[in-house]
Parts: sequence; C-alpha cells; structure tokens
Amino acid sequence: MQLYVKSERLSLKTILFFTAVVFIAFLPIASFLFFLKNDAFTGYFPPKFFMSESLHAGYLPLWNPYINFGFPQYGDMSGGYWNPITWIVAATVGYNAYSFTIETLFYIIVGGLGMYQLLGSWQLHKQVSTIGAVAFMCCGYIVGHLQHFNWLSGAAFMPWCFWSYLLLLESFSVKKTVLTALLFYMLGASAHPGISISTFYFFIAYVVYYFFINNKNLSVTVRVKSFTFTHSILLLTFLIVSAGMITGYADILPHFVRGEKISLQDSLLHPTNLQSWLSALLPFATVKNESFFNNDISVRNCYFSLTLLLFFLLSVAGKKSSLQKFLVIIGLLFALLSAGGIFKTLAYGFIPFIGYVRLNGEFRIFAIFCFILVACFEMDKYIQQKKNFTGAIQWIYYAIEILLFTAIVAGLYKAITNKESLFNNLQNIKAQQGISLKLKSLIDAISFYDTLWIQGFIQLMLLWGIKWCFRFKDWSLLKKIVVIDMVLACLINIPFTGVGKASVAQVQSILNRSPKGIPKPQLSAIIHNDTASIADQKIVGDWSMYNKHIGTPGEVPYPIILKNMRTYFDKDARTQSENYLNKPFIFIADSTVAQIKLLSFSPQKIEVDVLSNAETTLVLQQNFYPHWYYTNGKIKSEVNQYGINFMSVPIVKGANSIRISFEPTRIKYAMLLSAIAFIICSIWLIVSCFKPPSPSSQPQ
Repeated sequence: MQLYVKSERLSLKTILFFTAVVFIAFLPIASFLFFLKNDAFTGYFPPKFFMSESLHAGYLPLWNPYINFGFPQYGDMSGGYWNPITWIVAATVGYNAYSFTIETLFYIIVGGLGMYQLLGSWQLHKQVSTIGAVAFMCCGYIVGHLQHFNWLSGAAFMPWCFWSYLLLLESFSVKKTVLTALLFYMLGASAHPGISISTFYFFIAYVVYYFFINNKNLSVTVRVKSFTFTHSILLLTFLIVSAGMITGYADILPHFVRGEKISLQDSLLHPTNLQSWLSALLPFATVKNESFFNNDISVRNCYFSLTLLLFFLLSVAGKKSSLQKFLVIIGLLFALLSAGGIFKTLAYGFIPFIGYVRLNGEFRIFAIFCFILVACFEMDKYIQQKKNFTGAIQWIYYAIEILLFTAIVAGLYKAITNKESLFNNLQNIKAQQGISLKLKSLIDAISFYDTLWIQGFIQLMLLWGIKWCFRFKDWSLLKKIVVIDMVLACLINIPFTGVGKASVAQVQSILNRSPKGIPKPQLSAIIHNDTASIADQKIVGDWSMYNKHIGTPGEVPYPIILKNMRTYFDKDARTQSENYLNKPFIFIADSTVAQIKLLSFSPQKIEVDVLSNAETTLVLQQNFYPHWYYTNGKIKSEVNQYGINFMSVPIVKGANSIRISFEPTRIKYAMLLSAIAFIICSIWLIVSCFKPPSPSSQPQ
C-alpha cells in the first residue's frame, strides 16, 4: 500500500455524518433514557467529579481527600487527570451525569473520524474509508466496554496516532513531529495503562517493519541516521509535553499497589478466549451462555461488520501486500494475547510490561483495528480492479451463508424443543409496567438459542443485501448496509453490555445530593458520615466519594490503591486500636485535653488552631504520603506517620496554629512545563491549519 503524504481535511458534512451514526447506534445512551452502568459511574466518574468541584471552588486538584482517606489525584491512571479534555470539561460546564455521557460518545466519534482520516491517507475509495470508520467506532470492543471510560478514550486516539506517525515517517517536518507527539500524548493521557503498553509494542513492531520494507534503495547507514534523527526529535517533543504525566506517575508508583507486576494467576483474568470470536459473525450470541464463553460479557464481542469480515477472509485466503501481511500477523498476535492461557503466560515471562496488564480483553482492540485495515485494503482492491462476484469471494460468501442458515435452524430447534425461548415468556413480558421493566424482562427471557436464530436472521438479510451490491457494484448502497449492520449490532447488544435501567436524569438526581464545591468538613465521627441507599450506590458508587466528608468505614473499590491504605483496610493486619471510626478526621492521639478549631479546609491545605494543656499529637486521617508538610508558627517540617497509614503533627503545650499542606513542588513545575508546551504546540498547529496547504507530494 502506498501512502500519500497529503491527507484530506475532514469536512463538516463528514463530522456530522459520523455524529449522526453514533447518535443512532448508541441511542439508548445518546437519548439519556438509560445510563452507562457499572464501572462508568462507580469508578471513572468520581475522580472527574472531584476535579470539577475542586476547580470550580478555586483549588488545583492535586490531592483527593475523599476516596479511601486520600491519594494524589495526579497519580490516577484511570481518571484522565492528564487529559486536556478532562480539564476543559471540568473547568467549564463541569462534570455531571450528562456531560460525562456526552464525553463518552465524543470519544467514540473521535475514533471513527481518526479511522476515516487514516484510511484516507492511503487514498482508498471514499466509501471504503467510511465503511472502515463506521466499523471501528461501532465495533464489538466499543459496545462491550461502554462502561470502561478510559478503554474507549484510549481506542479513540489509536487511528489518529497511526495516521500522524505514517505521515511523519514518509517525510519529516517539525509540524508533523509536533502533531504526532501531541496525539501520542493524548493517547497516553486518556488511555488505560494496558492500551498504552499495547500501543508501545504495536508501534515498535511497525517501526521494524517499515525500516526493512521501505526505502530499500537507500543504504542501511542512511536509513539508520534518518530514523534516529526523526525519532529523537519526536521522543524529545513527547517527553516535554508529557513531563507532568511522567513525573506524576513516577511519583506514585513506589506507593501504589498496582505499581508492581501482578501474579501470573491475576494476569490471566478476563480473556477474550477463542470461542469469543464467534462474535465476529454472530455478535448477539455472546450475551448469553456463561458456561460456554467462560469470561466476562464485556470482553467477548469482536464484531466489525459482516462486509469487512468477508473481505478479511478474502485477504487471508488470497494474495496480500506486505502491509496486509504485517497487519494480519500483528492482529493475530494480539488476538492470541487477548485469549490469555499459554499465550499470555509466555508473554508474561518474556515480554516486559505485559505482566502489568490484568484484563486481557483490552488487547483485542488492536486485533480488531488491524483486521479492519486489512479488510479495507482488500475491499478497495476489489472495487478498483472492478472484480466480479466470482471465485474466492463467492465461495467465502456461500460458506458464511451456510453457517447462518445452520445458526437459524439450530437456534430455533433448540429454543422450541428445550422450551428455552422468549416465546415462552411473552405473557410475563407484556405484564410488566413501563418500558424499562419490559426491556429488562425481555433481556432476561432471551436464551442463547434465541440469540442464534435472531442474529442469524439479521445477518442473512444483510448478507443478501451485500451480494446485491457486489453483483451491481453499488458501493454507495453497500456503505448504507454496513451502517445498518453496525447500528443494529450496537442496539441489540447495548442493553446487555452498556446500560442500566435507570435514566441519566435519575443518576443526576442522586448526584445533586452531593454538597457543592469543597465545603469545610464537620469535626464529627467518621462513622456518622452520611451515606446513600444501596440502590443508589450501585448506580454512582460508594457515597463517601461524594458526601464531601473525610473517611470511610470500609475500603471503597477504586483502582488507585496505596500500599499503606490497603494494609489499613486489611482486617488481619489492622488491630482494633487502630480503628478510628469513632473519631473525626482530625483528633488528638491521647487523652490530653485540647480544643481543636478547624479554620479552613481545601483538598491540599488545612488550617487548625489547637489549644492544649500538654504536649501531644494531632492526627490527620489522611493517607501518609510524601510532600505533606506542617508549620506551627515559623517552623516547617514534614508530617510524621501515625499508625499504619495516617499523618500526625506534634502539638506543644498552649496555643498552636497549625497549617498542614500538600506541596508536590516537582509535580507542579512539571505540570506547568507540560501545560505551556501543550498550549504553545496546539496554538501553533491550529494557526498553521489556516495557511494554504502545500502541494501534494507524489507517493514513493
């Protein structure tokens, strides 16, 4: 495949088209009728909500005091702290149930536009680029992981990074270097760590491929010098822009439970096993039959359209370009890696960083990404060469058709004979009150056999439409069929994998009970902190993340787990004497008589006056962590550790004016450097976009 240096700019019409497709495909979410379930609001929303509340109160969100007795917010690899989009939303409209939902859909659109731009770089047929983009943004990975915010945001920037990197390799320029560095930063700042690790290996593999395949007319010495120069400038630019993120993550890693390689047993969790790839043909079949798939429902779906599946199989069976061969091999390797088992075991022992990835299913996004590209190249070749519907593609078509007929017959037969079908529960479904209850009853009533015949019938109708397009070479109609295909695949799977029965308005009504801004906490016992009902906490997560009080009776499930905090919540390690739930978040360690007056409170600065009749110790129920200091008068010192995980400050007899503050100076300077570099680079790129484009270079 030849790469053209000039890439067409996205038009408003194209952006609106992809936005409309996403709106329809994800209508249950886009309409706000249903909320993003599970981890979306219980895990990914709380840190964004805190950042928003902190910024609107006038505080820089460096330390989050609310979740599990506090942690450095800048070290949160799941909360998107270093993502500029997070800061823009948090500082403007703020994070609520609606803005969070819109941002989720925004990343899906960004991924589709990126794939469209990437495919356009190869000057593929416009309909092919559109088909590939729609398939990517509505693929099974996206539908399966709607609740995993940073899995979507990471996937969104993958095609953009590949696009800019390809252009940079073809011809070096400062503009392309800056653009590539910024896009790689956006991926790293928004993605789950597993995606960042996978991205690193994907591009290492591509660099090796590109080095040996392209520019063979140049000597090895010249190629090495060119590669070294280009990548040195790119790496330097990336490091400057990423200075804050790198410094922040490096700061927390020594204190972070997941900062160490996990056990082999844990690293084999949640694979996209081989039977999950049944979803490449029948995606709806993966929503049932737990015993067959034997993994979490979110990691099963690998669908990327019936049309592209056909062309992918055609490419595998036929003659391939070197790039197609590379992508097939890399895609298969990532598919095997996502399958866990012996493949992940080998990688765990021999490939650096792979042992840090706990959820293997996220590797499959690279497999799907590669397979879509391979299929699009094959489809473009089929269109450009004006091939007829004969030979290999016809045989593949008939094989798929037979499989679909088999799925329909087998599904209907089993559903009827075993009486495991939605038909046996129609009366119960009709008796339910309201749309949400009817939908829930329908979802519960559908059996695995129902999914086979339902999906088989849908696929058969689509397949016949695809054949019509092949025979009459109607590629515009084929694009519409693919859109219908992906929209239907999303709509029938979302109720099982993406949404809960509550509406976004109901979620927001719960969040509205959270106090505004960063209020001064009451000096009352932690055990008396207000809580929410179990039903509400299933929707938005533990209420201690929202009530704006300090402390929680038990550990709150959250990805950021400090080592000393984990020890504190370990019942075997903690003694009864170190349970301070009956005390406020600031208290005197012994029986000394003292008066405590809380003067002011912010996430990283607390001012108190203490009047004591003897020397004693003031305890702050926040996790002991570097960069915390106190002053009593003019003396400034590091805070002391108290017990397993809390902080303490010495108190002298008489009046004490205590100021306890979190001062990660190195992080602040690195953050400032990153912010200035990112803003300058972004403004320069935006201004350069208004300049007349240079003449298109000829393909090499």
